[in-house]
Amino acid sequence: MKPFLSQLLWLCISLCSAWLIMHSMEYLISLKQNNRRLKRCAMLIGCWILSNTVIFIGDPFNILAVTLLFMAMVLISCEGSFWKKLTLGAMYASTILSFNVLRDNYLKPLFERLEIFLFPERRLLYDEYVIEQLSLDFIQIVSIFTSFFFSLLLYICTKKSAPDKDYTLSDHLWKLMLLLTAAPFSIVLSLGALFDIGDSLYLLPPHYLLTPVKYLPILLIAIFTFVILLRCIIILARQQKLEQQVMFTEINRKYYESMELHHFEIRRLKHDLANHLQILSNLPEEKRNAYLSELTENTAITQSMSYCEDTTINAVLTVKKNLMELYGISMELTIDICTELPFDKTDICALYANALDNAIEACMKLPETERRITLKSKAQKGLFCLEVSNPITSATESISENDMIPPTSKADKSNHGFGLKSIKEIVGRYHGSLELETSNGTFNLFLYIPLL
Repeated sequence: MKPFLSQLLWLCISLCSAWLIMHSMEYLISLKQNNRRLKRCAMLIGCWILSNTVIFIGDPFNILAVTLLFMAMVLISCEGSFWKKLTLGAMYASTILSFNVLRDNYLKPLFERLEIFLFPERRLLYDEYVIEQLSLDFIQIVSIFTSFFFSLLLYICTKKSAPDKDYTLSDHLWKLMLLLTAAPFSIVLSLGALFDIGDSLYLLPPHYLLTPVKYLPILLIAIFTFVILLRCIIILARQQKLEQQVMFTEINRKYYESMELHHFEIRRLKHDLANHLQILSNLPEEKRNAYLSELTENTAITQSMSYCEDTTINAVLTVKKNLMELYGISMELTIDICTELPFDKTDICALYANALDNAIEACMKLPETERRITLKSKAQKGLFCLEVSNPITSATESISENDMIPPTSKADKSNHGFGLKSIKEIVGRYHGSLELETSNGTFNLFLYIPLL
């Protein structure tokens, strides 16, 4: 093959290998949204350098330089906490570099012997320079195909085994994963930078060293560790998701109980209205006025509590409407639900209450004349839909597709910010969909869930 064509083929296949590695990583960590194309190019370059750098045992420069460069690319280009980026970067670096050491120290000498076997006439040439050029051309092509198949295997393995795209792990768990990753990462760095291969045997023609086989099992273990680490991430992500579901369920249960208690008080007051009227008829005029004044201060007496045929929705809306009137927030309701919804009552309570709580929180940042909330909900044609809209301040940032859950604006962030996460968890559990959007100074939450 002509040198130009072989170099072009090498470049194309090596870029494909880098692309596979980058997309394999994207199943575990996302790229930053700002200047996304630039970040993607930087990440692709980092993966290309990582997968194509020649790593010989006992040669510290290449392995240390490419490790630092790749880790820098991950920290700059990817989203997530520092510990997440550091762990996943080290995990991929140790795996790819372990394969590079295996390829350049064990496979390339075999490829050289294979070339001599396939082309025995080259042994008759005495010009070693010519032999070297021919040999490197053949070995280069075979090596890059080997790297491509390894990258493809890595991509398939990650795609089939990766956790849910919205998985989360706490920094505590990422630090634990970093400790587990340190073992294979230290192995490959030690082989590349510290081990001596002075006892290696030369092959003919003298291009590559035959590295002692004692290092081979260590490299294979370091490569296989990637599968174990990936499995650990999946198990930890599932465990944390279950813990979050339990936490959300408990929060929603307590919320529902408090809402039910409040609503029971409303129903009790309405039920006792006849008794109040009897008492009023028997009181003298001076006491009657004071009694009436005390009753009218309780807005629950005059509030309508029937918005639809679902009692949980009625309870939430009655309580929240009283709260909005207290804060000077106007509310526009359009509800078309003709029967009880077939969902858990605590989930129904959480959907409406959390959506309205976030809207109320946003409205409190605005002048009273601009405070308004629009709620539309219906259950028709096999779908339950809920839409809540409210104006926002100009300083509020837009929400992108990959940043579904905006942070809470409350000072105590450790005990707040669960509202939208709880909504998302409930919608996902019922196989529905949640959409958040900001446009023209309005925040809009829309969700739908198939009716059971």
